[in-house]
Amino acid sequence: MRYRIFYFLLIVLFVATVTPIFAQNDTLYLSLDDALNLAWKKSPAKQEASVDKRSGTLSLASGILGILPTPITSATYTKSKIPTTPLTPDVVTKTYTGSVGLSQVLFDANAFSNVVKGKLTNDYYRLQAKDKTANLIYSVKTSYYTLAKAYNFFDAATASLARATDNYNLVKEKFRLGQITQFDLLRSQTFESQAKINRITAEKNLKISAEDLKGQLGLDDNTILKPTTTPDAPNLDFDIDNFIADIFSKNPNLLSARKSKSIATTNHISAYANLIPSVNLFWESNYAESLLPKKTADWKNNDVITYGAGLNFPIFEIKSFLLNIFSTRNELKRADVSLRKAEILLRKSALNALFSYREAKENYQYASQNLELNRQLLQLAQQQYRLGAITQLDLFNTELNFDTAQNTYISALYDTYINYTQIQYLLGIVNDK
Repeated sequence: MRYRIFYFLLIVLFVATVTPIFAQNDTLYLSLDDALNLAWKKSPAKQEASVDKRSGTLSLASGILGILPTPITSATYTKSKIPTTPLTPDVVTKTYTGSVGLSQVLFDANAFSNVVKGKLTNDYYRLQAKDKTANLIYSVKTSYYTLAKAYNFFDAATASLARATDNYNLVKEKFRLGQITQFDLLRSQTFESQAKINRITAEKNLKISAEDLKGQLGLDDNTILKPTTTPDAPNLDFDIDNFIADIFSKNPNLLSARKSKSIATTNHISAYANLIPSVNLFWESNYAESLLPKKTADWKNNDVITYGAGLNFPIFEIKSFLLNIFSTRNELKRADVSLRKAEILLRKSALNALFSYREAKENYQYASQNLELNRQLLQLAQQQYRLGAITQLDLFNTELNFDTAQNTYISALYDTYINYTQIQYLLGIVNDK
C-alpha cells in the first residue's frame, strides 16, 4: 500500500512539473498566406517600405513647391528721437511699414530641374519600397518552405528510426534462436544507432528553421510553428531570352539604379542650365505711415504698388557653377558604373535562379518516380527478409536506398518552390501573397 501511495505521488509530481512546460509551448498552425499576413503586420521591412513611399512623395512635393507663387510679407515698426535745444522737447516720430506681394517664377533652371528630380526621386523611392516588399515576401516564403522541408526530413528520419528499431528487435529474436551470427546482430545495432544520429540532426535543423521563420514573422516566444501548406512543384518553363528581358524590365533594384542615373543626368544638365538667367514676375504693395492701419481702406489709401519682372544673371558666380558642373559629371559617371554593375549582377542572379529552378523541377519529376519504386522495393525486401529469402545486408541496402530517395524527393520538391520564389522576387512580384 505504501508503494502505491509513493508511485501515485510521483505521478502527480511529474504531471504538475511537465504540464506547465507543454502549456506554454502552444502550436501555431500556419498556412503560407497566414505567415505572409503576419509578416505584413509586424515586419520592420514593411514599415521601412512605407517610409520610403512617404520620402518619395515629400521629394515630389518639394520640387513642385519651387515653381508655385511665393507670397511676400513683412512688417516693421520704427521709433526715432531727434534731440532739440535744452528748452524744447525732443522730436519723436513713429513709422509703421509693411508689404505684401507675390513672386512667380517664369523661368529658373534650378527650380524646374528640381521638379524633374522630385518626380525621379519619387519613382526611385517607390521602387525601393517595392523591392523591400518583394524581398520580404521572398524571405518569408523561403523560410516557410525551409521549415516545411525540415519537418518532412524529421518525419522521414523518425520513420527510418522506427524501421531500424523493428529490424533490430527482429534480429535480436533471431539471434536468440541461433538463426544468425553476432556479426549480424552488431550490424543491425549499428544501423539503428546511425538512424538515431540522423534523427537528432534532423531535429536540430528543424529547430533552427523554426527560429528563422519566427524571426521573419516577428515572433520571440516559445510558440511551435507548423506549416500547413503542402505545395505541388510548379510546372512552368521560361525561355532564357524572354526571361532575361522580363527581369531587366521589371526588377525593382535595377529600375532604381536606372532612376539614380536619371537623377544624376538631370543634376548634370541643371548645372549647365543654371548659367542661364532666371526670370520671375513680382507684385508688391508697400505701406509706410506714422499711423498703424486699422482697416483695409487705410492701407489702400496710403500704399505704393510695385510690380514688374526681374532677371538674375549668375555670371559673377562662375567658379561655383564650374565646380558644380565637374561634381555632377563625376556623379553621373558613378551612377553609370553602378548601373552597369547592377545589370551584370542581376543577369548572373537571374541565370542562376533559372538554372537552379529547372534542375530542381527535373529532379522532382525523376525523384517522384524513384521514390515510388524504392517504396515498392522496401516493402518487398521486408517481406522476403522475414521469410529468409534475402540477407540482412540486402535489407539494409534497400532501406538506405529508400531513405536516400525520400530525402531526394523532399529536397527537390521544396527546392523547386524556393527557386521559383527567387524568380518571383527578381521579377518584383509583390501581389502574390
